[in-house]
Amino acid sequence: MPIFTKKLIYFVTPNLDGFNELGRQLQFFGFEYQVFDRNSALLAALYTEKPCIVVMDEVGMTDSTAIQCLPLLTKLFNGPIFLANFGIDIGKQLEYLRSGVSDFISYPINLQTLIDRLDQLEEHEHIQPYKVLLVDDSDTVAKWASTVLSGAGMVVKHLADPLKVIGWLERFNPDILLLDVYMPQCQGDEIAKLIRQRAQFDSIPIVFLSTETHRGKQLMARSMGGDDFLVKNMDADELVAAVSITAERYRTLRRWMTRDSLTGLLNHTNVVESLAREVARAHKESRQLSYAMVDIDHFKLINDQYGHSVGDRVIKSLSRLLKQSMPNPDAVGRYGGEEFALIWTDHTQIRAAQRTDELRVLFNGLAQSNADGHFVATFSAGVAQLEDGMSAQDLIDAADQALYQAKAAGRNQVGLAPKR
Repeated sequence: MPIFTKKLIYFVTPNLDGFNELGRQLQFFGFEYQVFDRNSALLAALYTEKPCIVVMDEVGMTDSTAIQCLPLLTKLFNGPIFLANFGIDIGKQLEYLRSGVSDFISYPINLQTLIDRLDQLEEHEHIQPYKVLLVDDSDTVAKWASTVLSGAGMVVKHLADPLKVIGWLERFNPDILLLDVYMPQCQGDEIAKLIRQRAQFDSIPIVFLSTETHRGKQLMARSMGGDDFLVKNMDADELVAAVSITAERYRTLRRWMTRDSLTGLLNHTNVVESLAREVARAHKESRQLSYAMVDIDHFKLINDQYGHSVGDRVIKSLSRLLKQSMPNPDAVGRYGGEEFALIWTDHTQIRAAQRTDELRVLFNGLAQSNADGHFVATFSAGVAQLEDGMSAQDLIDAADQALYQAKAAGRNQVGLAPKR
């Protein structure tokens, strides 16, 4: 069943106060929660509304142990069940696994660790279907391949004219390009060579699809920029497997190439490229565009006082808050260190500043954990609006100057760049 249709967590524990505090912190990241200390209340709630996950104390509840509760719980709920524990041996873990527990999480429960696990579950649940651009002048072959791949859950776009491939690569943004070798207008390897001359398409795998069986000619075609060679009369299951394996491998590589390893946000290069695209679009279509630079206050002091691992958790907590609050994943990135970039499309400067300030207030409410307890981290921000004649770099410089002014004025606030 889809487990993240609603971000609702059920906590099962005799310790209501501790889990209520954890739940309140999770609310900052868009989760809802309910805490149950009695078996009857939990089972009644499951009949009414299913959560995305159940987190159960190893003690169980006030009226039943975890082992006693699990059989009926698993009949009513087939989603993930985490067991929070102080450390149990492998024999006990096996007993819990056989009773329906899917994973274990250690006490004391660290907010960031729990969210990491929830993120992994959500990403697995929301894997996007592979997008395949098929370039082949044969309607018969194209129909067969499209039917096979679409039947496997992929999104397929067939293009009969190879001379239009560049435009469709930009618009469709496929995970993989299937390219016929022999076409009336040109050879597939010629098109592959042209594609490989454009850096923005480096991460798209090109797989030749042809009746050619001569190994030397296949290798020659691949030397022009192809990544693999498939024969057209191959088995349907083999086609699905070959396309899936290649598309998944390159999707993973693309993620590592474009995303920051700590936060999963766009890295510096790619968030700047995303901003440049939005600037060009805003100028062309006369649309509003604002940009915010966000910087965690006194971050060096956090690292010096609590250690770099705590500093990393502060960065991750802010990155999650920003990612969940922005309109799309390409609208936020880690600019560098403790700095983040927010692209506010169709926003005036005032509206973008208001939205950024709402995020500032939310971040202030997060309890950041360390070895001795909790502390509060804050951020400052600068917001600039795109004006006629401004480039992406001009917009970045204006927001950066506004950020500097916000820090000079006392930090933990949002500064506005003056109009030119």
